[in-house]
Amino acid sequence: MKYKGYNFTVIGSSHKRAKKPCQDASVSLNKDDYILTAVCDGHGGEDYFRSDRGSDFAVKAVKKCMSDRDILPMLSFYAEDKNKIDEMLVQLEKSIISEWNDLVENDYKEDPFTEDELESVNPQMRFRYAIGEKIECAYGTTMLVNVITDDFWFGIHIGDGECVTIDIDGNFDHPIPHDDNCVYNYTTSICDRTAIYNMRHHFSTNLPKALFIASDGVDNCFVDSTKLHDFYGTILQSFSDMDESFAILELLDYLPKMSQKGSGDDISLGIIIRKK
Repeated sequence: MKYKGYNFTVIGSSHKRAKKPCQDASVSLNKDDYILTAVCDGHGGEDYFRSDRGSDFAVKAVKKCMSDRDILPMLSFYAEDKNKIDEMLVQLEKSIISEWNDLVENDYKEDPFTEDELESVNPQMRFRYAIGEKIECAYGTTMLVNVITDDFWFGIHIGDGECVTIDIDGNFDHPIPHDDNCVYNYTTSICDRTAIYNMRHHFSTNLPKALFIASDGVDNCFVDSTKLHDFYGTILQSFSDMDESFAILELLDYLPKMSQKGSGDDISLGIIIRKK
């Protein structure tokens, strides 16, 4: 592969102070025929008290569904057929949602909600949880996924956060359409009954120099996209100029400080960079 993937997750400074768990999860897979990164951000709020498990389950669902390698040659074969590509990516999204819901259901069966967990939930949701309704909401999470091969790349997204690309000329782009339903503290989620309709994706045979996905804990550290682009440009430069191990250590040292000075939220990054 011409690329290499990395993932980073650090607990937010506000979560540390409140002694809350990290609600983000991330993964990177460097396979012979594809590179994958995924970033999932479990929802805050008392109603989503198992969102740390939910984000982990989303990562696991992505990994399991991508283990079906049949989709890669099919995407390559139909690369010029937008309708067929959309159809296959929607099917992948449905598979991820289904696998996530299976993981949630199994977890709930093995470990039903406790009185302590339900104590701070709002009364309406507490009643529904108590009778076994909408249990998936307690695990709610966003999800961003990037996959790249030597011939194409695609991204899948539900909820807030951003996917940013840098092309070979150094130009930045946000290729996955923004979800206008994500306003202020509200975000669409894989736990929604209408999740498949809120999934967005992008497919391209134009291979970038770098791909970045991040939870909103990263985006909210910057006043605008220009500052966010500067941050990603600096990361790309570090991985280009430094030994990989030093670049990783530098980023791991910086991310907790960025959370403390910025959003205070958990921070997750998925990075795919073209090798020299």
